[in-house]
Amino acid sequence: MVEISRWALVLLMLFICSATAAEPDEDHHIKLTKEVVASGDIISQLISGEPVRYDNVTISGSLELAELQGSLSQPIKITNSIFLGPVRFAAASFDEPLDLQGCIFRDNVNFFGCRFAGGAGFAGVTFEGQADLRNTYFGGQASFLSAQFSEDASFRNSQFAGDGIFLNSSFARDVDFDFAQFQRLASFADARFVNVSFLETQFGGHTSFLNAEFHGNAAFAATRFVGSVVFREAGFLLGSTFGLSSFGGLADFTNVYFNKTAYFGGVKFTDLAYFVNARFDGDLNMEDSRLYNMRLDNVSLQEDSKINLNNSDFTKLEVRWAVIKDRLVYNGAAYLALVKNYKSLEWFDDADDCYYQYRRIGQDQAPWGWGKISDLISWLSCGYGVRVSYTAFWCLFTILFFGVIFWAGKGMNKFEIEGMELPGDHRLRPTARVSFTDALYFSIAMFTTSQAPVNTYPVGFYRHLAMAEGILGWFFLGLFVVVLSGVLIR
Repeated sequence: MVEISRWALVLLMLFICSATAAEPDEDHHIKLTKEVVASGDIISQLISGEPVRYDNVTISGSLELAELQGSLSQPIKITNSIFLGPVRFAAASFDEPLDLQGCIFRDNVNFFGCRFAGGAGFAGVTFEGQADLRNTYFGGQASFLSAQFSEDASFRNSQFAGDGIFLNSSFARDVDFDFAQFQRLASFADARFVNVSFLETQFGGHTSFLNAEFHGNAAFAATRFVGSVVFREAGFLLGSTFGLSSFGGLADFTNVYFNKTAYFGGVKFTDLAYFVNARFDGDLNMEDSRLYNMRLDNVSLQEDSKINLNNSDFTKLEVRWAVIKDRLVYNGAAYLALVKNYKSLEWFDDADDCYYQYRRIGQDQAPWGWGKISDLISWLSCGYGVRVSYTAFWCLFTILFFGVIFWAGKGMNKFEIEGMELPGDHRLRPTARVSFTDALYFSIAMFTTSQAPVNTYPVGFYRHLAMAEGILGWFFLGLFVVVLSGVLIR
């Protein structure tokens, strides 16, 4: 029994030791598994033309190819490795694909003026220093899938002949793609930006910023999208500008969130532009823009948000007047263009409401004079020709008003003896006030025909009032017919 216990104790101690050895700490694991390779050894391989293949190594020292003559024709694959020093491949030419998938660059990286004829793989790469990829040419696919840029990065004036994949990439500092050219697919879906600039960048194929987040300033000034572009579900949390940009294909801004002013001044949409369910917490500036077909269905605007359509030219703009009526910056041409737009969409109520507000604002801003007085008359009498209810109100009000006057002031009489009318002898006139119904009937007759009913006539001063009511009747009835015809006949 003692012997068995002793062996059990020995086995237990061996198990504990083996478990402890199998679970070292992370830093110790890296030190044990990552082989250290001197940067000089890699440079020698590159110069000699030998294939370079490393995985899960640590590269020490500065990796610089300033002395390289000609292009690199051998395959280069360094994956899941750590570069401790700076990397400088300025103006190098790679004939074969470069694969640096999963690597970590502790220091700055310089690929300025490089030529990647066979494409480049930077998927999952972490750039802890600055990344300079200006004037770079990517002949094949350039993959920066899930790449992380901790410092400033630049792709200025770079050319992407193949697909440019920045799906799920992250830029913690400033990055610019100014004057870059994407000839095929460009995917920035799920990317995260702080400050980013696409000044005069050209996108030749389909472009996607699906669900991208812009935490800083996003500048797409004078950017050219030849194909379709998708910003669906993207969020612009600071300033965003698309000034002077052109969209040749479908522009999808569905469910996009603009926290600050969204500037689309001078933009040209030659195809359908979707802003359905977009949210604008700031202003929407589309001054001097050219719109072929733009949809703003169900957009959300804050109470102090403004929409600027000054000098814009649009063929079709689908947005209900109730959404923008209190937020549109006043401009006569923009209002009249909207009226025409609503009529072409057969949204006649929206067209009337838009025209009515256009005239009201213009009237408020006009100085006092005959022009403003005529505008006031047009407003009160018929709502500038789009409010038939105004004219109907004045017709009813005039009839009732004069009817009350004739009744209260005994301004009319009626006389009849055995069915025959008597001359206006005051001795034969009854002195009792006529009923209100008779007075109202008299007022209706004067308003509609300018003629008093049989056995009824105005007396004294009220004869002039009856004539005035007849004149007003002709005016309001004529106006009512004209306005009603304009409303019913579209």
